[in-house]
Amino acid sequence: MRLFEQAYALDPNPNYLFNIGRVYEEKGDIRSAVDYYQRFVKEPGVEIGSRELAVQRLRVLKAILNETETPAGSQSAPQPAAATPPPGEPGRRSTDDPDPKKTMRLGGYALIGVGGISMIVGGIFGGLTLAKKGELNDSHVVEDRKSLAHQGETFAVISDVTLFTGAVLLVTGIALAVVARKPRAAARSAILPSVGRTHAGLSWSLRF
Repeated sequence: MRLFEQAYALDPNPNYLFNIGRVYEEKGDIRSAVDYYQRFVKEPGVEIGSRELAVQRLRVLKAILNETETPAGSQSAPQPAAATPPPGEPGRRSTDDPDPKKTMRLGGYALIGVGGISMIVGGIFGGLTLAKKGELNDSHVVEDRKSLAHQGETFAVISDVTLFTGAVLLVTGIALAVVARKPRAAARSAILPSVGRTHAGLSWSLRF
């Protein structure tokens, strides 16, 4: 869920709001799910099919909230279960669900590709930085040393920026692709970036 929020901050795609709402819904946090579905519906440029699906979820979840917030007079517990028709309506759900999931999965693959390329570029500039450092150590001409030092600093900055950006995009893309396939598992697991001047990688955390 935090990764979706980070992805939305990088790329304000309304589908991220929908997916955050789905995660909250599956966790049982209905009120937060309603908030994100409402934000998704109000976003401009949302596809009609996705908007209708969000509106259906809002109707169902608001009905559940109304039932659960009613005084304990009607404590017929089966009603909240009956008020969640989507699992019992596979036809309607299967026709609307693929749109946000497919968009999310394709976006994840695109981020993986861009992130991988960015990290490769960062590695190249890191190698150039080390090469300039070696040339600087071997040079004894003042003007040459100034030029080499300036080039080395520039390459080092480019390397750091591209490595960090590539790691963030790569991790976000992997997370989106995984969540699009297994939404329940994604709520309990997270892939986190581990980036520094001399290293870049991924770490996986699992929460029970």
